[in-house]
Amino acid sequence: MSHALSSAVLCSVLLGAAVATAETRPAPSATAPAAHAADRHDADREGWPDTRVGELARGWVSAFSVGPDSMKAFITHHLAASSLASKGVAQRVERYLDLREKYGTLTLVSVVKAEGPKLTAKLMASDATSHEFVFTAQDEAPHQLVSVGIMEPGHFGHRFGH
Repeated sequence: MSHALSSAVLCSVLLGAAVATAETRPAPSATAPAAHAADRHDADREGWPDTRVGELARGWVSAFSVGPDSMKAFITHHLAASSLASKGVAQRVERYLDLREKYGTLTLVSVVKAEGPKLTAKLMASDATSHEFVFTAQDEAPHQLVSVGIMEPGHFGHRFGH
């Protein structure tokens, strides 16, 4: 069989399969656009809960993984004034650099628990180890991040100072 003829046969087979699939697919319902919008919204959050503490935790993890300038900006704009009063931005960025060296980048594996202003998430480090991080936000407006802690096996937990 010539190359042109085999290409034509392959295209016919693929086109036939596409038509058969389209014919068996149900017609979109009136609620489909809303469902797709919800799916996009869920995908935008990458598994994080649709809460203020979920938004803050996602932002913190993103800033952590991007680098020091991003983390400094995050701390400056999203950390509660009371937390910054006890330890300033420069000290927090120094601590971040130690943690970044230890963990590399972080990605969400799962949300372990989300209750009120507190969220516990399992995050994966660059070396594929997983760690539980606890994010705590203010209970009242402006709902800024108060702290980020890590739960290590054999320890009762450790606060990052974030």
